Amino acid sequence: MERNVILWVIGVVVLLAVFFNLGGFTGNVAKDVEQPLLTIRNSNVQQGYTLQINARNVGSGQEFKVFTESGDYAGKRFFSRDTNCEVQKNGMRECEVGYKISPSMAPGRYYVQAKNKRTGGLVGNKALFNVN
Repeated sequence: MERNVILWVIGVVVLLAVFFNLGGFTGNVAKDVEQPLLTIRNSNVQQGYTLQINARNVGSGQEFKVFTESGDYAGKRFFSRDTNCEVQKNGMRECEVGYKISPSMAPGRYYVQAKNKRTGGLVGNKALFNVN
């Protein structure tokens, strides 16, 4: 009899712990993931040369898109390669990414932004650069 009471008490305590922490278990993984952070290494780049970007908090094979300063899509996109990435403590990656500026790309101000794999929307900061 005494053993059954102890088991019931342990069961009730476990159930209460689960119920009180239920909100903490659901959906928090997506909330805790940090946004991508892009840093341009050479903000002034000439046509035909490589734009160098440091990308933190990105996923495997992260897609990046290039836009004009006014927000129009420039029709350019590129991806990070896992061989140029290191895994961070939070499971995301920090990558050194290069993008060769096409000779046909008009001089002006542009920015790079990361694309969310799930929603297709843009996430993180806008990393500005100039094409000379």
